Amino acid sequence: MKKLAIICLTILFIACSNSSTVKKEDIHLLNGYWEITQVFFADGRSKEYKASPIIDFFEINNQKGFRTKVQPKIGGTFTTNKDVDKVTITQKQSTFTITYSNNLTEREEELLSLTKNSFTVKDTEQITYVYKRYQPIQIEQ
Repeated sequence: MKKLAIICLTILFIACSNSSTVKKEDIHLLNGYWEITQVFFADGRSKEYKASPIIDFFEINNQKGFRTKVQPKIGGTFTTNKDVDKVTITQKQSTFTITYSNNLTEREEELLSLTKNSFTVKDTEQITYVYKRYQPIQIEQ
């Protein structure tokens, strides 16, 4: 029941927010490793991710950069398939849009919120993705 209340409050917060909580000076916070924690679909369904074998790595400078998918390995290293999306972040009034492009496609997401430890985006199909900063699993010996 508590999880349902948290999910409902998150959806309500996202739906009711008329203006972005993102500031231009915070865009650098996207740099680093991120994993998806929740997805909210346009039809009201949602999916929670406990852990993901693939995480996103962003490198942004002056609102341009790249994103690539990586897979964490034991020991703190990563493997990648070398597919890289070019990233451009644009601002229109108080809204920031992330544009991803590669040799095959281009797509956009609206950046709804951004903090040091989380961010939320919504794509053109009204699917909302909630990310948290990736923390490697510590294995004690």
